[in-house]
Amino acid sequence: MEKFRCKQCGHCCLNLTDAYCNSVLDEDVNRWKSEDRDDILKFVDQSSFFNDIWIDQETGEELGRCPWLKKLSNNKYTCRIHHTKPTHCRNYPYSKRHALTTGCKGFDPD
Repeated sequence: MEKFRCKQCGHCCLNLTDAYCNSVLDEDVNRWKSEDRDDILKFVDQSSFFNDIWIDQETGEELGRCPWLKKLSNNKYTCRIHHTKPTHCRNYPYSKRHALTTGCKGFDPD
């Protein structure tokens, strides 16, 4: 996307309306299976129709935010599964409008 640059603000991974998504595609689940990523799959409810993600397997409750989001000391965030993150994460934001409505700072001037 033209003029978009990730500022590592974390808005895409925090539980914000229309940014954070709580399900993944079958393609993501199949990729994680082929990569033997049981560490990721343990947070996926594969019994649900939509592959609900970031579910505590002991309680069945949503975690409230992505468990792979790591806050850095400089108030920036990083993704600990960046190379295999869900499709919806890779495609965020869908447009400049989407970024602006979800608090993404990627279009702000430096």
